[in-house]
Amino acid sequence: MMRIVPLINLFKYYKGLPEQDEAIQKLQHLINQKDKSILTTDNDWYDAWIKKNQPIDKFNNSWQGIYNCAKEAGAKFPEVVAAQWALESAWGKHTSGKNNFFGIKGEGTVKTTWEDYGNGPVTIQAEFKDYDTPYDCVNDLVTKWYKDYKMFSGVNRATSAENCAHLLKAEGYATDPIYAIKLIDIIESKHII
Repeated sequence: MMRIVPLINLFKYYKGLPEQDEAIQKLQHLINQKDKSILTTDNDWYDAWIKKNQPIDKFNNSWQGIYNCAKEAGAKFPEVVAAQWALESAWGKHTSGKNNFFGIKGEGTVKTTWEDYGNGPVTIQAEFKDYDTPYDCVNDLVTKWYKDYKMFSGVNRATSAENCAHLLKAEGYATDPIYAIKLIDIIESKHII
């Protein structure tokens, strides 16, 4: 009898490379030669596998929900991510783009916002990134700002939540001159620092 587990593990490392696709096609051909009914979607194993591999809704639009998502995504100080969520989305009430709770700019939704380039706040039109799911937004934030990303050293290098908030400002995440202070105030209001 064929063992399914090793086949499932095969896809853990799948990157869509041509040689991987070719190997999968050969494997499919060999399995179908043995028994054409194995790879059909009406098999019991297929229903069990689909149910097991359904994406879990990892997002809960609350402080604790964001904290948990940020921790799972790899943020060293998930409370800072939660504070960003609170500040940028008015505690989860407003998004800047589809499923964008952090004001992350990029191709997507155009909205009016404000920036401070050193002479006080100015109102501008900006484009904010759209995400398929809220968790995708949290994961993108953590991947590109908290972890090391391309040539950028992530703010996970911080030694404390306060240091992390200051690093976000210093690295250019926000133009608000008191962005770090606002984050720290929110974290302190939750009695975390």
